[in-house]
Amino acid sequence: MIRAVVGAVRRAQDGVSPWLAFLEADHRAIDDHFAAFGTALSEGRVEADALAAGAAGLRRHIWVEETIHFPPLREAGLFGPVLVMLREHGEIWALLDALDTDVAAGTSAARLAQTFAQLEEVLEQHNLKEERILYPAGDQVLDATVAEAVRGALSDGLMPADWVCEMFDR
Repeated sequence: MIRAVVGAVRRAQDGVSPWLAFLEADHRAIDDHFAAFGTALSEGRVEADALAAGAAGLRRHIWVEETIHFPPLREAGLFGPVLVMLREHGEIWALLDALDTDVAAGTSAARLAQTFAQLEEVLEQHNLKEERILYPAGDQVLDATVAEAVRGALSDGLMPADWVCEMFDR
């Protein structure tokens, strides 16, 4: 998380709003955990701790977006982009659950790599849309109170244990 904070500060110094930089830096921190998991899979190993750290970070990130960041965007009329993100969150959540289940069951690295590749593909496209469309839009409509709530929740927020994203289909 330290790298994420340093990255956010640098992005803020480059003229990007601090809260937006913090969201992007959180993406990078999550990506680092998943990269470690993916590298291990490519070597035939399963690094459950790397997956667990990445999944926990991503679930918290989704929680922050859906409970703090997205409501004001909806109020500002950005229904379409928010709906796309919510749908993708549901898909991401299902892939995370599948990976968690498969790791717990002792599934081989080769089999896990298939599901993980799906997650990587969805996340890559999802993060690009967020960083190019939704985050800049949020920069225009979010007030300082919401921006601080996003930053605070990403840095030290505890997601409720029973929370799941809005469009997760159990």
